[in-house]
Amino acid sequence: MVRAHNLFFLIATLVLTGLFAAGCDSGTQEPEAPAAEPLQLENAGAAATPEGEFPASRYPPEMAEGTSASVPDTFPKNIPLYPGSAPAQGRGVELEGVPMAALQLLTMDPPETVYDFYREKFQSDGWEIEDRENFRGKNAISAINGKCKASILVAPTDDGGSDIFMITEC
Repeated sequence: MVRAHNLFFLIATLVLTGLFAAGCDSGTQEPEAPAAEPLQLENAGAAATPEGEFPASRYPPEMAEGTSASVPDTFPKNIPLYPGSAPAQGRGVELEGVPMAALQLLTMDPPETVYDFYREKFQSDGWEIEDRENFRGKNAISAINGKCKASILVAPTDDGGSDIFMITEC
């Protein structure tokens, strides 16, 4: 059982890495200047994460080219950001005309709470949750709403919180 969980987490990590790498260029482009104002999470609701709430060890040690600690512009507005979460890394690309996004959020809430939040939100917002046998018991959700697809993996962290990995296509 633990081996299956580790394999699923490895696969999800590889998918995220692949999406991040898909939009990379040759490296000849100058990086964008840092934003003058802090990022406002439009679809996060009223809860906001106080700056500095998460230790540096919760963030990736190194960002892939084109990745930033923000919500990508291509992230669908009909998928809520977990209340009180903070973006650790995000990447948006458009492949063959289809906007895609990968996002990692940090929260201090336990995985079960985060998983229940997304399951309830998807159900109440008319998403069709795919009941995949290999997702059962692994805090993973795959859902479809029209042409929009979302996969979410909620992973526990050593400090009792959760890392939320989201991949969207719509």
